[in-house]
Amino acid sequence: MTTARHLPRAAAALLLAACASPPAPATAPAPQPSTAAAPATAATAGVDSAALRQAADGITAASVREHIAFLASDAMRGRDTPSPELERAAEYLAAELRGMGLQPAGDAGSYLQRYPLRKMAPDSARVGIAVAGARGAPALAYARDLFVVPSVADSAAGQAVLLGPVARLSDSIPDALAGKVAVVTMGPQLGMDLLMAPIDARRAGAVGLVFVLDPSFPAEAMASIAGQLGKASFEMPIPAVGITAAAAGPLLRAAGASAAALAAPPAAPVTLPGTLRLRAPIRRIEHRVPNVVAVLPGSDPVLRDEYVVISAHFDHVGVGAPNAQGDSIFNGADDDASGTAVIVEVARALSRLERRPARSVVVLAVSGEEKGLVGSRWFGEHPTIPIERVAANVNIDMVGRNAPDSVVAIGEEYTSMGPLAHRIIAGNPSLGLAIAPDPLPHEEFFFRSDHIAFLKRDVPAIFFTTLIHPDYHAQSDEVEKIDADKAARIARLVFLVTHAVADSPQRPLWLGDGLERVRRKLERSPF
Repeated sequence: MTTARHLPRAAAALLLAACASPPAPATAPAPQPSTAAAPATAATAGVDSAALRQAADGITAASVREHIAFLASDAMRGRDTPSPELERAAEYLAAELRGMGLQPAGDAGSYLQRYPLRKMAPDSARVGIAVAGARGAPALAYARDLFVVPSVADSAAGQAVLLGPVARLSDSIPDALAGKVAVVTMGPQLGMDLLMAPIDARRAGAVGLVFVLDPSFPAEAMASIAGQLGKASFEMPIPAVGITAAAAGPLLRAAGASAAALAAPPAAPVTLPGTLRLRAPIRRIEHRVPNVVAVLPGSDPVLRDEYVVISAHFDHVGVGAPNAQGDSIFNGADDDASGTAVIVEVARALSRLERRPARSVVVLAVSGEEKGLVGSRWFGEHPTIPIERVAANVNIDMVGRNAPDSVVAIGEEYTSMGPLAHRIIAGNPSLGLAIAPDPLPHEEFFFRSDHIAFLKRDVPAIFFTTLIHPDYHAQSDEVEKIDADKAARIARLVFLVTHAVADSPQRPLWLGDGLERVRRKLERSPF
């Protein structure tokens, strides 16, 4: 999942704080729509259709576990984007969907949609920060004293402006930063600010950005972050460098910072007399990597030309430094082999119905989510189906852990699919699930996952997840820790929601000012 998770999960790995297991929340009341919700179908009122019940019951813990066990095995080496193992995973998924009779919806009559991926790697020997004309400054080491967020420019120079906390960037006055290097302080936990701050700084006119890390930031985390950013596939608009508090002190003093300015965040921007020079050269390597796309044609002669897309990402973060147990493989069983298994089994259940839903259902397994949602972004910008005919997107990421009786429906308050999911839960007690409120609303997970590609095109979306846990983005996210029974029950819920949306005469609706609020949030999205 890209948080930052869903940084934009390269950033997701940076959420060191996100490794705390969220509390198991209580069931949330169904939000009240301010516009009419879609009319009820057999699924929305509860499974009173024997065919639907039989299809839902065909999704078993064993079938879900089988997919997860393959995708998250050590042999798949963490399914990095790009990698030979990612290709194997794509072939596996294509074979599964082909065997169900789903039609290929990728490139040139195939199940694969390939897209260009530019992989960035900092030229660590040349990375650095210096003060023009200053002598005797200590040498700074990449991955020990500093890290680099990849950018389109290899260098920047300008007077340093001390802003204090990173949040002040979004309120910066352009005159204060025009042509200068913004210097901001970060808390002990890193996240989406690593991606949002360079965008905000550039909008304010800055030519470069320096993150001064909190003194409590763990020294051993520098290498991990540098390693993750060293595998990124996104580029920021200006050079951005993170530096430890210990290394930043002498550097900023050489640039003219006073002891008072360094000791406490300034109340107003402080422009230093010295010129900071950032060096952040990047090596770029081009790849072409796969998404997997298949379609189950709808049964209605008119509505079959509309689509409901179910999506999940099948990549993870690959292989890294060994942990204390000597394990170097980030298996990604929950993130997101679990979600991928769900969309495969939902597709199988839909394909078994004698009467398929009225609308066509697209199964979209994307790669590159951990690199900044690049696979789903490519699909949104280069769709293999008419994007204007997509009625809804149901996205699934990380659904195999945490409390066995709850799932979070991220974004439920924005569209009629939220109330729909609540009605289905209420009408199907055998699912053994409650829709829980988002325990981390400040993280805004609705704007950090693959469904953003559809939100950007005003397509209603809902995102099912059970959120993060202590094994998130760790080598310990193993198959043995997956609650396959829970994942299967969530798959049955997704099946019923997908069927209800695909079979309803009316498309899902935005609730109240939901679309306007989503548009405003996406204005600052780095994805």
